[in-house]
Amino acid sequence: MYRANLPTGSCETVTVNIERGMTAGTIAGMLHEKGLIRSPAYFKFVSIIKGYSRIFKAGEQPLNGSMTALEMARRLTNNPPVPPDIRVTVIEGLTINETASLLEKEAGIDSSAFAELADDPHIAKQLGVDNDTLEGYLYPDTYFVRVGTKPMEMIERMVMQFNRVFADSLMARADSLNISIHDIVTLASIIECETARDEERPLVSAVYWKRLKKGYPLQACPTVQYILGSKRKLQDEDLKIDSPYNTYIYPGLPPGPIANPGEKSLLAALYPADTAYLYFVSDGKGGNTFSRTLTEHNRAVRLYKRQRKQSSMR
Repeated sequence: MYRANLPTGSCETVTVNIERGMTAGTIAGMLHEKGLIRSPAYFKFVSIIKGYSRIFKAGEQPLNGSMTALEMARRLTNNPPVPPDIRVTVIEGLTINETASLLEKEAGIDSSAFAELADDPHIAKQLGVDNDTLEGYLYPDTYFVRVGTKPMEMIERMVMQFNRVFADSLMARADSLNISIHDIVTLASIIECETARDEERPLVSAVYWKRLKKGYPLQACPTVQYILGSKRKLQDEDLKIDSPYNTYIYPGLPPGPIANPGEKSLLAALYPADTAYLYFVSDGKGGNTFSRTLTEHNRAVRLYKRQRKQSSMR
């Protein structure tokens, strides 16, 4: 009987889920199957004799084979269950600050500390990111976040996920286009902010690739909104702000990403559509109207303004 109480010696921590109403025998079988106890019969026996079987707590419990069967039975009555992980969906197109706010609201992660770390050039370098901040590299995804997760832990997870998505095949494609990963992420971040329609992403990408090759300014409204820190509708004076992020004034890509793009926008940046479009403007219905010539574009702009005016009068 003494041998049956001995630890199994496994140092690996295993989280077991004790459901409400589970019997000592059922728990014993589960613990034995996971290699945490030597004898299910002994665990059941000692649990009943000590009265533990009536007060086992439901919930997730971290256990390992360094404990005796008796210690493990006692742990299941005394140790508070581990709170379940929190499911957090970080959507595409959020900035560092917006991501920080979401994580604090949904998972209790300190937003100020998160934003400060994500804006630190030393942290970016430490994580292998070729930028002064982690803007663009905090990959949007659904994460299961442990209660008490530190800001740096979350940052490392998000950058690691970016690296998983931007795999060797995408790096090879960037090389074939003679463009850096940083510039691809920057372009993808603008695409992300320009359209929510998957079918439009390669078209938006094509427009910007053509404008870059011709030396035209991108004239991307989201880059100006990034300067303002607001996604409000832009005024004419906003387009005159002197900033390297103002793509109405300065040709080429801005210095870095303006948001965190998802996989579809990254792919669109790498694989633009084969089209002659040089312009696009909102169609007022959640999408965009694409044009080949300035004449066509001006016509689309007038139509959009007329629709917007009519909508505001209703």
